[in-house]
Amino acid sequence: LNLNSTDFGALLDPFNGLQDLKNQLLKTPLNPDITYSDDPLRMMRAIRFASQLNFTIEKQSLNSITKNTARLDIITRERIVDEFNKIMLSQVPSVGLILLHKTNLLQRFLPELTNLQGVDEVEGQKHKDNFYHTLEVVDNIAENTNDLWLRWAALLHDIGKAPTKKFDKNVGWTFHSHEFVGSKMVYKLFKRLKMPLNNKMKFVQKMVFLSSRPIVLATDVTDAAVRRLV
Repeated sequence: LNLNSTDFGALLDPFNGLQDLKNQLLKTPLNPDITYSDDPLRMMRAIRFASQLNFTIEKQSLNSITKNTARLDIITRERIVDEFNKIMLSQVPSVGLILLHKTNLLQRFLPELTNLQGVDEVEGQKHKDNFYHTLEVVDNIAENTNDLWLRWAALLHDIGKAPTKKFDKNVGWTFHSHEFVGSKMVYKLFKRLKMPLNNKMKFVQKMVFLSSRPIVLATDVTDAAVRRLV
């Protein structure tokens, strides 16, 4: 803001930031390769802003994030998780989660989640894409609660499906005991990311373990659904 009496209060905007705000566009004032290489956490922050504000990351900047993905490895787990938690607490977390996945950042610190991506087919039988199913679950829970750890439970509820996935020609694709395996994975994941190993971790662990348990059959339940449950 200009402090001269002749033009007091006039905004100096050398990078045309006001127009970018109006266009809901995120970009770096310098070459994005320099910006993201100097402080790789800025890649997480850019995606966090996109998720929180529903802004679009400029194409050149988004390409630069993908190009510099490996630089994230020099950032401490605590700083990464801090930004990631803000993405998880945004109104529609899948916006940021999809950007993290498309730029290959997600697999740098949460490979358990990206391992769920993809659909395999054997003898004409497929299973659903458990990665995008997980994003739907996270968005659904986000509509009902701001509890970070409940959102984490939604995010991790199916991580045991990747290591337990098998094809049985008699019954098709199976994920036997994926809840048990997934709950065991939660502790290792939290420890690796230097997240709390207290009751918060235990809560997420228990929610993952119980994620397939039926809670209530209330309204609009079909006979077929009841038979499956039985």
